[in-house]
Amino acid sequence: MSAPSQSTRLGSALRKLLTMLCGVALFLVMVGLLGVWALGRFSPKLLDSSLATKSGAHLAVEANDTNLFAGRVAYAGLTITNPTRWTEKEFLKVRRLVLDLEPLTFFEGGSQVVNDVELDIEHLTIVGKSDYLKDNNAKDIFNGLKSAPAADAPAPAPGKPAAKQAFLIKHLRVRVDRITVISGDGTDQRKVVVDQAFDFVFEARDITERNFDEKVSRPMGTQAVTTAAQRQPELLLDLARERLRKSVTEKLLGDK
Repeated sequence: MSAPSQSTRLGSALRKLLTMLCGVALFLVMVGLLGVWALGRFSPKLLDSSLATKSGAHLAVEANDTNLFAGRVAYAGLTITNPTRWTEKEFLKVRRLVLDLEPLTFFEGGSQVVNDVELDIEHLTIVGKSDYLKDNNAKDIFNGLKSAPAADAPAPAPGKPAAKQAFLIKHLRVRVDRITVISGDGTDQRKVVVDQAFDFVFEARDITERNFDEKVSRPMGTQAVTTAAQRQPELLLDLARERLRKSVTEKLLGDK
């Protein structure tokens, strides 16, 4: 009876970890879309300034082949560093981020249309404190990029959430080559929990603000767990050992 329970707990832990890929993918798509509003060729410097101000991280691009007139945002060799509170420097290395979009839809006020998104992640590094699933670098960056409401902006009506920007992504392809997970960053308990070649590929079509969870978040998490089990069983074993160690420690401390 213990085996199914352990498998369920492991699957849950791994799903929490790997579904961060959804946030990373969405974040990078938004970085590309922000490039449309940031004068195309100069967007990396403007995005780096915004990211540094809000989270203490930095963004750099080796090659920028963006052409807004053609509806193309293209970055190669994109890197994002960690916020300053982390000892580990690197968060993300992206070989290629390309968006083929319909520019007029970003100015007409309706649904913003992206024909194709290609995201090729070379290395994703999740760095955390003792509980790296709850306190980590990815959450710092995402929280730092959340827009604070302007002081003179009208407050939304009570109980009525703001409407989401309508969008359509006709085709999304995400590839992740390698994942590293580090716990206890900046302490004597620093530990590399996972450092594995992952070779994960996910594709989806006709994604909107209404079906994003159904078409991206949930299936990406499920496929990530399945891929890890099939291609990299060592990843499951590493996480199992780490979760078991943390579980025993928590019980011992709780008994004191």
